[in-house]
Amino acid sequence: MSETRKYRKFSAQQKTEIVLASLRGPKTVAQLCREHEISESLLRKWREQFLAAGAERLSGKPERTEVDELRGQVAKLERALGRKTMEVEVAGELLRGWE
Repeated sequence: MSETRKYRKFSAQQKTEIVLASLRGPKTVAQLCREHEISESLLRKWREQFLAAGAERLSGKPERTEVDELRGQVAKLERALGRKTMEVEVAGELLRGWE
């Protein structure tokens, strides 16, 4: 007898449009929520996230993306590979000296 609840997914663009409408528009939060069939608490949460992200970007902190993190990992692995290559070359020279 339990009902499965269907949740709608809003794209980032849709959320942004709704949040901006709530910040600037002549419609009240309640009107927007009724129009888009969302709860006021959900709209408040989106607004807080939107404003927090904007504040973080304006604070001058560099945005660390996944690409930046992967580049850092690649650089670290390249350095480790360089060290190991040098170790193998030195070991090879030492072995040739024993001949």
